[in-house]
Amino acid sequence: MGIYLEMFITFFKIGCLAFGGGYAVIAILQKEVVELKQWVTNDELTDIMAISQTLPGIIFVNSATMIGYRKKGLLGAAVATITSCLPTFLLILLLTFVIWGFTDNPIVHKAFIGILLGVTALILNSVKKTWKTAVKHYSDVILALLSAALMLFTNINVVLVLLLLAALGFAKNIYFLKKEEKQHDNVH
Repeated sequence: MGIYLEMFITFFKIGCLAFGGGYAVIAILQKEVVELKQWVTNDELTDIMAISQTLPGIIFVNSATMIGYRKKGLLGAAVATITSCLPTFLLILLLTFVIWGFTDNPIVHKAFIGILLGVTALILNSVKKTWKTAVKHYSDVILALLSAALMLFTNINVVLVLLLLAALGFAKNIYFLKKEEKQHDNVH
């Protein structure tokens, strides 16, 4: 099977399963593009997800675009982007025609609550998997808790929190690199 067809099938399938978007899709992406296809590594996917969250648009589509580009350049990015959007486009089109008049129905409302609970479980699973990849040192735990506290208990814009954490993460990594260099120099 050609790589473009394989990308089409993979991102279309993920697009069909990516209910809730955002963090819910991380576990599915990790399984498909890291474990099964090996198009990117776990660390690369973590970086891609971090960048995707800071860009405007849907995290899954941004990630698919970057993975497609990484695999096959501009054409790969185009295939990944279009096919990751296609299931949502078709579903929204269908819902617009069929369900629009039923949104006040209590049964439909309860079904949406059930879907929301399922998405919550997917998000928690994604947090667990991302945590294993991203948190490698006690200082990472402190930064993660700081970012959570800032987003939960302040009105600071998410973009500012991300920029602050990026700067703190950069400073932390420079600090530990210099510390390792000093230890290395002291050994020799």
